[in-house]
Amino acid sequence: MILDEILKQKTNDLKLFTQTQIDELQKRIIEKNDRVYLNCFVRQKEIQISSKAKTAPEEIVRQLYLLKLRDEYGYPFENMALEVDVPMGSSSKKADIVIYDNPDKKDKENISLIIEIKKPKEKLIDGIDQIESYIQALPTYLGVWTDGNEENVRYRNPTNKFKFERFKRLPRYDESIEDVLATYLKKSDLIDIIDLRSTVSMLEQRVLANDGVNAFDEIFKLIFAKLYDEQSKRKPNDELDFQLKMGSTVHENIENLFSRAKNKWKDVFKAKDEIELSEETLIAVVSELQEYKIFETDFEILDSAFEHMISGDSKGEKGQYFTPRPIIDVIVKMMNPNDDEKVLDPSAGSAGFLLHTFQYMLKHDKIDERDRYRYAVNNLFALDFDPRTVKIAKALMVIAGDGSSNCMQSNSLDLRLWDKKQKGKYNGALEAKFPHGAFQIIMTNPPFAGDVLKSGGYLGYYEFARDKKQKTKAKQSRDVLFIERNLKFLEAGGRMAIVLPQGRFNNSSDKTLREYVAKECRILGVIGLHGNSFKPYTGTKTSILMVQKWDDDLCPKVEDYPIFFATNTKPVKDNSGFYVGLNTTETLAMTDLPQIAEAFLEFAKKEGFSFVGK
Repeated sequence: MILDEILKQKTNDLKLFTQTQIDELQKRIIEKNDRVYLNCFVRQKEIQISSKAKTAPEEIVRQLYLLKLRDEYGYPFENMALEVDVPMGSSSKKADIVIYDNPDKKDKENISLIIEIKKPKEKLIDGIDQIESYIQALPTYLGVWTDGNEENVRYRNPTNKFKFERFKRLPRYDESIEDVLATYLKKSDLIDIIDLRSTVSMLEQRVLANDGVNAFDEIFKLIFAKLYDEQSKRKPNDELDFQLKMGSTVHENIENLFSRAKNKWKDVFKAKDEIELSEETLIAVVSELQEYKIFETDFEILDSAFEHMISGDSKGEKGQYFTPRPIIDVIVKMMNPNDDEKVLDPSAGSAGFLLHTFQYMLKHDKIDERDRYRYAVNNLFALDFDPRTVKIAKALMVIAGDGSSNCMQSNSLDLRLWDKKQKGKYNGALEAKFPHGAFQIIMTNPPFAGDVLKSGGYLGYYEFARDKKQKTKAKQSRDVLFIERNLKFLEAGGRMAIVLPQGRFNNSSDKTLREYVAKECRILGVIGLHGNSFKPYTGTKTSILMVQKWDDDLCPKVEDYPIFFATNTKPVKDNSGFYVGLNTTETLAMTDLPQIAEAFLEFAKKEGFSFVGK
């Protein structure tokens, strides 16, 4: 299909357009003299397009949006003009689409709507800056930015020429701005989020940067307020409270929602937490989020936004990097969890392993939708030292199945918290929820960088922190301690997949560590990951180690046995640290990880591992 070739993607994947509109545009494509032309709906002339031309994809989106304006909003083609000069100081720029109130008076005094078109997946913030500059330069209040996937309507408040908010929806041809302002969003009106990460980034840069608040904390409060609103509305026609409403104070509405959210999720927020945004800023942020569906949104979209919200310096601290979701996906597949097994990640970050486990269970019909709450509450557990990532984990687990109470903030390496003799340190809640020897599966990517020092007070609990005379060493690598720590959490016959620096498998100095692991567990497999896997944060070469703790029934001890080895040669990320695909599914299709996972499972069946069928 010529349109697909020009866009360099499937046209029918564009979220805003119907197949009928795509088919209608396809009929306007003309091929002659080895060139490709498009018969413009508004200009009524042939426009040359080419897959090599930079503006060609943008032109395809523009023509499709013209059809959307006509079919779905009722705007006549005769009221439209393209490539209209907009004065910008001493120069001018050309607006992609302009709609006039009167087709016979196409001057700037009669402009009702101005539209900026971008090719698919252009940066949201760049397009919004451009459309808002057009609105400021003209006597109009509404503009639209679109890339064929997202439709962002910008509204300039008449009381302040320089303040913009996102409008709920584009008015139809027979509607005024006041008509839209007087209508309110119902639960059934909410739309899927396409790219929450870009929206959050834009809010951080343009709205929150100069407001004197912590952007992460304030956006997080609003997301939970919105979650509460969506959960509390039972019927599709229930009117939502998380939105801008005429005649009411936004701050009062949102603070009321947040107060109820705090009461419901007491383990996420402190009683004294409040919304710290000004009314003006709150209007801007709520307007960006109000039309999106949070509660039933794809975890990957939310996860990407939350990863962005954790600042770069904290992500790199002590080697705490977000594990690439495609890698998590194949690890979960190889560990093959069942619905009666408890899964723990003791260095959980944003709980990626738990979320992919949850999705795996649903996808493979190991649990059904009615069981999602029971499964999340009883089977998925997370610990992490960083309170911000724990908040993210709690939020995602709330969305998954309200299993947020199993996500706790703690230093899982500090065994004093589990030792009843340590009266000043012992945490009974931790020991009750995360007892030793209680978990059937551990999947984790512990922080690599940095050492735990003797002065920290708990090194003496670890075999690998003592010398030959059983004296506590001055320090020990954090990832080495996590190996020993995780095996304490694991029950006999339980299995673990852990991401480790490649050196642990090769260095002569780590021979004792390898012997310790072999003594405690059967080594199931080792998979070397591509060097790009954790870019842009680090280029450290890593491998996945999979083991099963010895057990008379589930994993009888043997002296000699085969081990699965594989190397990931087709990376999930490019040299710059960007995923090679648009999402986990597409990325995995471009790597060899699915084939490695299948080969491991075949090996596991052949060897009779207890957690796979024959």
